Amino acid sequence: MKQMNQQKCNEILEFIQGYIRENGISPSVREICEGTNTISTSTVHRYLHKLKEDGKIHMNQGKNRTIVISEKRGIPVIHDMEDFLEMKNPENELDYFDSGCLTRENYLMACCQKDLETLQIQKGDFLLTEYSEQGEYLVIVDEAGEISVTHRKEFRCGQILGSLVMIMRKFAEIPKK
Repeated sequence: MKQMNQQKCNEILEFIQGYIRENGISPSVREICEGTNTISTSTVHRYLHKLKEDGKIHMNQGKNRTIVISEKRGIPVIHDMEDFLEMKNPENELDYFDSGCLTRENYLMACCQKDLETLQIQKGDFLLTEYSEQGEYLVIVDEAGEISVTHRKEFRCGQILGSLVMIMRKFAEIPKK
């Protein structure tokens, strides 16, 4: 298979974004060809497949005008191990945290599944996690299959999701009088 031209890939993505902004729907493959001066529809299909693999777009196979830009979705929120395993599949409906400037390529938001009194973390707290093992505290899936936090020196077994960046606690709303 031919080497993908990253500049052309970006050009196609920018065209799709602009088209959706102007028309409210995604372009057809032929419109992408015309808008990016690409001769072959099969070439556009290859680039669309690459963009989908990279997580930059979602689209339904075999249906026209179903391209959705995925970068605006934010950081995936993982409630349990099943969510983590399904995270790579864009067909799955996960919750997303509107992250502003943080990119979904580098972070995930994990929901802690048990109280960790020594760290003052409560079950249900959200753990902003960077895909890195360099931090002092690691977000892990422990032997029991629960999402938890441990100091890097105390880590013995389990799966490392990444380094803990921040803890967010959701408080119950106070009823208005």
